[in-house]
Amino acid sequence: MNTRNTHRTLTATASGMAASGIMQTLLANATPRIVDELAAPELYGLVAGSYLIASTVTLPLFAQYADRLGPRRIFVIGHLCFVIGTIAMVPAPSMPAFIAARIMQGVGAGAIAPAALASLGLLLDEQARARAFSQLAVAQVVANVVGGPIGGWFTDGPGWRPGLLTVLPLSLTSLLLATSLPTAEAPSQWWRVSLREQFDLWRIRSLRRLAGVAALVGLVSLGLLTYAPLVLQSLHGLRATTAGWLLAPALVGIGLGTAASGRLADRRWTRPVSWALATCCLPLVLLPHLGVVAIALMGAGVGIGITFPLLLLDIQTAAPHDRLAQAGAMAQLGRNAGAGLGVPALSLWLLAWMPTSRALAAVFLTMSLAAVIGLAAALRHRNKESA
Repeated sequence: MNTRNTHRTLTATASGMAASGIMQTLLANATPRIVDELAAPELYGLVAGSYLIASTVTLPLFAQYADRLGPRRIFVIGHLCFVIGTIAMVPAPSMPAFIAARIMQGVGAGAIAPAALASLGLLLDEQARARAFSQLAVAQVVANVVGGPIGGWFTDGPGWRPGLLTVLPLSLTSLLLATSLPTAEAPSQWWRVSLREQFDLWRIRSLRRLAGVAALVGLVSLGLLTYAPLVLQSLHGLRATTAGWLLAPALVGIGLGTAASGRLADRRWTRPVSWALATCCLPLVLLPHLGVVAIALMGAGVGIGITFPLLLLDIQTAAPHDRLAQAGAMAQLGRNAGAGLGVPALSLWLLAWMPTSRALAAVFLTMSLAAVIGLAAALRHRNKESA
């Protein structure tokens, strides 16, 4: 593959996934105003939840089609769904209409992610793929960081409705460059859903293990970003705005980790060290000194940031070459399951009959334990490579 096509493919996939990332945090900031204007506060959780459910449910189906038809067609279909959903959200007259458009976006995301990952896996060798996954992850981190301020500015200024359209240039760029993605001849009866294909992948022990590690990544990464503000506000008495600024080291750390992961992919110590860093830094977030807390947040972010791009690389390396989209979907499903089930489960500590300080200590020690399990899996992976 020539350099020009490589750049086109990377730009197409990064732009597409960045559009989804910006929309996530943009809406997170705008949702209080949206549910207020559309008079449906009881549907607050569905703004994010409907998207997550739709993208998770459709991931295996679109991944299977991407492996059969080549990623290009599914990538384009996903972006068309995402663009249609985005445009439909702008004039939504009611919350059910808004949620329906959000579900359409989620369906699009369920197609975009496996097609993007499979494209890079098919076109690049292992070393180049590691750098590409790292760059893709950095694009998503940057998108998540800038989405919040964009959402806040539009919500307080021109309004949240025009703010939703800010992701369209990225989606359209992705569509225009999609011709660089690989495609294939459609086989006979390509539309048939094969459960056997899914079960065959899950029978591969290494893929099951890596999907489990992906669940740990989802739990620890979203758990840190969810419960760190509560630590800062409850234990340190900070205002929400100040706590938001102090969360920046974690986001910067995640960005630094994802940026470094591509260069460190071939080092045997990278995976265990990243998990060890997260394991050690998570409990330090509970300490009383804010300077130490900021350093711990950054350290945990670096550790977490390194893990997922390398996990994508490992899961594609372990998968059959004609199942790369489905392998990528396994990683995404694992991470979504860890975030969607594990993070709410952590809140059970807050419902227990104990002081808030102890409950938060239990939350962060539980996440640290999850990181220890990730460390054990990384050490096992390294030992197998040595053998």
